[in-house]
Amino acid sequence: MTPSLFFIQLAILLLPGVLWARIDAAYGNKRDQSQFEFGIRVILFGLTSYAATYVLFLLLNAPFEMIDLANAADKNVLTRGMVIQTLWAILVGFSASIIWLYAVNYKILTRILQGIRATKRYGDEDVWEFTFNSNSADVQFVHIRDFANKVVYSGWVLVFSETEKLRELVLSEVDVYDFEGNLISSPPRLYIAREPEGLHIEFPIQPTRPEVTDNVK
Repeated sequence: MTPSLFFIQLAILLLPGVLWARIDAAYGNKRDQSQFEFGIRVILFGLTSYAATYVLFLLLNAPFEMIDLANAADKNVLTRGMVIQTLWAILVGFSASIIWLYAVNYKILTRILQGIRATKRYGDEDVWEFTFNSNSADVQFVHIRDFANKVVYSGWVLVFSETEKLRELVLSEVDVYDFEGNLISSPPRLYIAREPEGLHIEFPIQPTRPEVTDNVK
């Protein structure tokens, strides 16, 4: 087998991990990562995908073919059985990446640790991302006070930015008031962009679970 063909086959076998790592980089991991870190994630996610596929094959009582890496340079790796397993691993890896995104974006592990009072930290992201990633109405309805223009934007958070360079929000069902409480306008959608240090946001809905807010400091 030529080296080029070997690497092509190896790349095909790594597709489950590449797909998962790409999804994680685009929608889950909020910080920049080096090529080395991305490669490690590809390998770990790929191994996890194949391990889950192996368990699935055991439950289905289907034969699972092991990769013979020791002789991979001398013979074809992508047998018919291996191709089928790789396709299944891609499907399993994609499904697992969705579950992974829920766990990362909704801070499942962090919330569990907070629930048992093992930590009060909310993770590596800033409070902005942690707050608006919550699906609770307590933090999804906001009052934004614009002291420069002396207006208040009141509405539901529809979209928020995940960058530290500029705080962006798209609100729905918006009411705009002046500081005297007079209604100025009621647009169905409103886009707001401010510098991180120039945004004042209030959450008027009373939290239903005050013990959760006590953990975030």
